[in-house]
Amino acid sequence: MKLSGADRRFAAVIMAAGAAMLLCFAARSTGMRSLEMLTREPPAAAEAAQGDLVDVNAAGLEELMSLPGIGEVRARAILEDREANGPYRYPEDLIRVKGIGEGILEDILDQITTGGQEYAQNIGSG
Repeated sequence: MKLSGADRRFAAVIMAAGAAMLLCFAARSTGMRSLEMLTREPPAAAEAAQGDLVDVNAAGLEELMSLPGIGEVRARAILEDREANGPYRYPEDLIRVKGIGEGILEDILDQITTGGQEYAQNIGSG
C-alpha cells in the first residue's frame, strides 16, 4: 500500500509520539532514582549532620560492626566491596554488597554517611 505525503507525515508523528512515550516511561522507571539522589541536602547541611554518622568509605571493621545488623561477615564484605569497586557515592550504594538488602539498609540509613562532597566529587571526576 502506498501512502500519500500527508499519511506519511501523520505516521511519522504517531511514531515520534510513541517513541517519546517510551522514553518517558523508561526515564520514569530508571532515571528518576538518579534524580532523587541528586536532590539531597546541600553539602553544608549534610556535613553538619554527619557528626555521629559512620562514614562507610572510611570506617574500619569495628566501626562498621557497630551498625545494627552488620556483624563481622557483613563488615568484611563492605570493606572488600569498597576495595574492589571504590568508594560509595550514596549510602544506598551499600545495596551492592552481598548480604545487605533493603531491610538492613533501611535500618542503618540514618546512621551512615559516605563522607560528603569529597567522595562525590572524586567519583564524578574519575
